[in-house]
Amino acid sequence: MKADPASDAWTGKLRGGKVRVEPGVTLDSGKKISVPDGMIQHWVGSMFMAGASIVQVKAVLQDYENYKNIYKPDVTESRLVAHQGDEFDVFLRLYKKQILTVVLNTNYHVRYSMPDQRHMFLISHSTRIAEVKDAANPDAGEKPVGDDTGFLWRLNSYWRFVEADGGVYAECEAISLSRDVPAIIGWMIKGFLEKFPKESMQNTLRGTEAAVLAKR
Repeated sequence: MKADPASDAWTGKLRGGKVRVEPGVTLDSGKKISVPDGMIQHWVGSMFMAGASIVQVKAVLQDYENYKNIYKPDVTESRLVAHQGDEFDVFLRLYKKQILTVVLNTNYHVRYSMPDQRHMFLISHSTRIAEVKDAANPDAGEKPVGDDTGFLWRLNSYWRFVEADGGVYAECEAISLSRDVPAIIGWMIKGFLEKFPKESMQNTLRGTEAAVLAKR
C-alpha cells in the first residue's frame, strides 16, 4: 500500500479528472489468493477532487445517514449505529442488480486517523453480512448468516487521503471474500461476483467525489 497517493505516476491523469480502478496486487500479478471454498476480490481505486479539503472529505464520509443518497443505487438504506471518538459502527443495505438481484444487510466498524492536517486514513471492516430472503421485499427477513448464497462474506476497505495541489487525492483499496462458484452453476453467478466489486468501487469513488465537490 502506498503511503501517499499523490506520489503515484498517475498524478497528472487524476488531476485531469480520470478515476483509476485497477485490480489489486494479488490479482494484477495473477497470483490469486487461495481460500478454501472462497473467492477473494482485490481492487484499488484512486481519484483527485479539485478544490476540496480534507475537512470536507471527512464531513462527507462521516455523514452515514446520507449514504443512501450519496451512493445510490448501490446503497438503499444507511444509518449510524454507534459512535465514539474517531470510531463508528454503521449499517448499510446494499443493492446490486445485473442478471441477478441481491440485497445485503451489512454492518461495519470504521476507524479514522489524521496524523496531520494534510493526511487522513480510514479503515473499515465488515462485522456482519446477511442476505435478505426476498430482494423485492428486503424487510421480510434474512437468510441465516453464513448459510446463504455467499455473494459477500467479508469486506474490508482502506482509504488514504492527502491534501495537495489544490485539492485532495484519494485512494481506496477494497478486499472482499465471497463463496467460490462450482462449475456446474455456470457463468452467470461467477460473472456477477467478478463485476460486483469493481462496479461498487467505481460508484463509491464517483459518489464520494460528487458529494465532496458539492460542499465547496
